[in-house]
Amino acid sequence: MIIGSVAAILVIVWFYNTANGRNPVHWAMAGFLVYFIVSLLWTVAINPSIKDAAMHSRDTMLMWVARYAYIIVSVACAVVFNLKVGNKSTDED
Repeated sequence: MIIGSVAAILVIVWFYNTANGRNPVHWAMAGFLVYFIVSLLWTVAINPSIKDAAMHSRDTMLMWVARYAYIIVSVACAVVFNLKVGNKSTDED
């Protein structure tokens, strides 16, 4: 839980610093929302089946995936969002 919070803070700071002509606070909030929504969807939709499989097999790797994969997936989605949407020109006159 603490690692996920630290990752969210790092995403917020990274988005704030890469605003590129946008309002930095709004861009940081957008980054947090991408991180949070993906994290929430992963936790609700995918994680229960991974935890179930890990509990039945007692596989250490599956337990690690069940605990921390949401962070990796959420950060990856935030990176893709920042690279795709963040690089678009804001000067559309």
